[in-house]
Order: sequence, then C-alpha cells, then structure tokens
Amino acid sequence: MTGSPLPPKSFRISKKNNLFDLLDFHIHIARLPRPEEISRALVRRGYKAVLVACEPWEWERIEALLPLWKDSAIPCFGIHPMIAANLNREELAALRSLLHKYPQAFVGECGLDKRFPGYAPGEIQESVFQTQAEMALEMQRPLMLHSVGDSRRLLKILEGAGFSPTCGQPIFHRFSGDAEIVKRALALNALFSLHLDSFRKKSFCRALPLIPAERIRFETDADESFLMPSPEALESNLQECVRRFEWLKMERDSENL
Repeated sequence: MTGSPLPPKSFRISKKNNLFDLLDFHIHIARLPRPEEISRALVRRGYKAVLVACEPWEWERIEALLPLWKDSAIPCFGIHPMIAANLNREELAALRSLLHKYPQAFVGECGLDKRFPGYAPGEIQESVFQTQAEMALEMQRPLMLHSVGDSRRLLKILEGAGFSPTCGQPIFHRFSGDAEIVKRALALNALFSLHLDSFRKKSFCRALPLIPAERIRFETDADESFLMPSPEALESNLQECVRRFEWLKMERDSENL
C-alpha cells in the first residue's frame, strides 16, 4: 500500500518546475545490459546523471563509459556495504587513488545494510563506511549514502566524523525517512534523493514538507534488476517520480490552506 494516493493520469508535471531537467541523481549504468548503447541514447535525449559505482569491477566500467557522457554525468565511486566484509586494504587504496584522479567525483554509495555481513555496531560495515565518510570530508566531496536498517545509527556516525551545516554534504539515496531523520539530516547540509519507492511510506510523506525544495533530487536507482532498461523507460521512471512529488506537495499545500 502506498503512503499517499497516486496522482490521476491526467496530472502533469508543471513546466515551471526547475527541479527536473532529466537529472537522474543515482543510476548504476554499468549494471544495465548494453550500457554503452543506453548511455549514447540517454545523452542524445539530454539526460544527465550521477553514475554510481560501488565495487571495483563497476569502477572500471564507469571509467570506460565517462567519455561517452562528457559533461552530462558525474561519477560516484565507493564501496557498498554488501561487499564490506570481503574488502582488502588494496581496494581502499585504489578507491582513494580513483577519487584523486576524478576531482569532480562523489564518494559512495556507502553506508549500512542489515541484510549483509558485518552490520552490527563496531563491525566491518561501520568501519568501511566511516573510512569513506572521512575521505569525503578530507576531499570535500558529496557522500552518497545507503541505509537499510538503522538510519539513526548512520547519522550518529556522520555527526561523529565531523559532518555539520558547514562541513560535508551527505546525500540520502532512495530516501524514505521520517521527520526526525529529515531534521537531523538537514542539520548536516544533506540532500535527499527520491525514488518511486520513497512515496510508499506514510511517515516519509508526512515529513516531505519539512524538506526545502532546493535539497530534493530524483533518481531511478536503475541496475540489473530494472525492468525493461530502455532510455525511454528510464526517462519515464524519473518523470513519474517527479510527478508523484508534485502531486503530494500539492496535496499537502492544500491541506495547509
């Protein structure tokens, strides 16, 4: 069951909405079938994206794709919690070198995930995440976050690492948190990247009015599990995310009249 009513099919995205210009803030383009072909087609359509790579083989594929995207993409290199338990020092060193090679790159996606080994407090996921958070602060890069489980614990790690209103910028990928999470994240200068699944949680839908419009982004989070990964489907998915955001915002604004 969705957290908010779906907008009617007749509801259209406002032409005045400057939040949306085909910017996909989180896509795993290297995990899609025929990534070169899809990349070329998306660039022709004016699509812009943050290209996320969260394990070493994916870093290499994103590097190979970047020339196709030119100025239409920002790379994002990191270590996902799903592989944290198998990480070695050489891979962390390789990540640091890659981030130095691409000064425009974001760090991540990284964070905590209860579905994978090493999730408990003090275990390897926490250590690998903290290392990347410190890299992001040191290099003054945005930090793409992954959180499945305890977002409050993730926030506590960010706060302890030194993130603040004037230091660092975390990005809450596929965000669906409640009002408490929103308020604490805003205090860390966070951005909130919304996915279609974000709107399934009632607590998120209630918290959405707390987020300033300039802190909101939209994403497909498309990877190998994305159904029918054509350029048209990706564009449609992103547009539908914006449409649901605008509908929910309109509903909340009318409730406050």
